[in-house]
Amino acid sequence: MKDTKIMIIGTGGTIAGTGNGASELTEYRAGSIGVEELVQAVPTLDMYGPFESIQFSNIDSSDMSPYRWVRLAKLVNEVARREDIGGIVITHGTDTMEETSYFLHLTVNTDKPVVMTGSMRPATALSADGPANLLQAVQVARSESANNQGVLVVMNGYIDSAREVTKLHTTDVATFGNTQLGHMGCVQNGRAYLYYSPCRKHTRHSEFIVSEEVDLPAVGIVNLYAGMDTEVLDFVAQHSQGLIVGGFGHGTLPQSVRDRLKKITIPKVRSSRIGNGIVSSNSADLKEGFIVSDSLSPVKARILLMLALQRERSRDELQDIFQTY
Repeated sequence: MKDTKIMIIGTGGTIAGTGNGASELTEYRAGSIGVEELVQAVPTLDMYGPFESIQFSNIDSSDMSPYRWVRLAKLVNEVARREDIGGIVITHGTDTMEETSYFLHLTVNTDKPVVMTGSMRPATALSADGPANLLQAVQVARSESANNQGVLVVMNGYIDSAREVTKLHTTDVATFGNTQLGHMGCVQNGRAYLYYSPCRKHTRHSEFIVSEEVDLPAVGIVNLYAGMDTEVLDFVAQHSQGLIVGGFGHGTLPQSVRDRLKKITIPKVRSSRIGNGIVSSNSADLKEGFIVSDSLSPVKARILLMLALQRERSRDELQDIFQTY
């Protein structure tokens, strides 16, 4: 693979952020440094070149949106088709990395490594984690074992699949992982060690490949809480083409919520606010028209439903999609 280039795509985030001093770990300006400067600041990175870089955006990842996801996926697909590109690394803010990575996991048409990374501390901070994360992301992108694995997230020495990865802590540098399946692998001494592969459809096997700019259907999320006013479900549904409900425990819905949802005719996905475990079907789901999210969190279930609703589908067809991706 060394006769090919690694494309590094910058989108902004904390890894490109600057603060007023080395002790500033939480107050800083995300997206202040260009991707080329990031690359040049990493010692020994040139050992894994050659490189090319593109500045897609330079934003705080809290400003990421479906509009930007579609255009980023289109760019990644254009880059991946180039014969001189052996892998792609995307620098990104951590707040929405789990969402962007899963969107790309479903919409990118390539077997080449696509690796996302970022940092929890800005570039100006004491013990900034960005340079090591970028170096390890490039090392994974140079690894033959990263081919045909879908989109990977590399942070703090660990490798995670885009489908399962979650941000688990507000400020800890060891924030990414998943409590259900564990890390997919790790990076040590410049080498990627992978211990399992994604078994759900992704990348070139996906039916949701982005080849042109499209407007995605609006899908809303409502996470339940004790004693909630169910009118919020109507409000969100009125502005959406699909609805994700983050229920209690195993996606449990109070009777008042069930009664309100029976009157809502758009596709409804029953998920869980817990963040661990699966939501499986029960006898009421088919009768009341619910789709279940399997192991997808509400934010990831939203992404899959947005892509699935690009054409009209029955409840059973949508449920099959949630059991396939």
